Amino acid sequence: MKSYDELKAEMEAIQQQMVEAKKNERANALKEVKRLCKEFGFTARMLKGSLAKGGIKSNG
Repeated sequence: MKSYDELKAEMEAIQQQMVEAKKNERANALKEVKRLCKEFGFTARMLKGSLAKGGIKSNG
């Protein structure tokens, strides 16, 4: 069985990987949003109502 210190070190490493993964996924999501806006001609003004309260809400 692993020691507490070994498990704690693994947990910290995983948390750092989670931070990096989230940062990468966020950057990729933004690229996709920009691509879709360009493809369909969306403007910031058109999206403002959907994004004004911190994000797009799903109906599920």
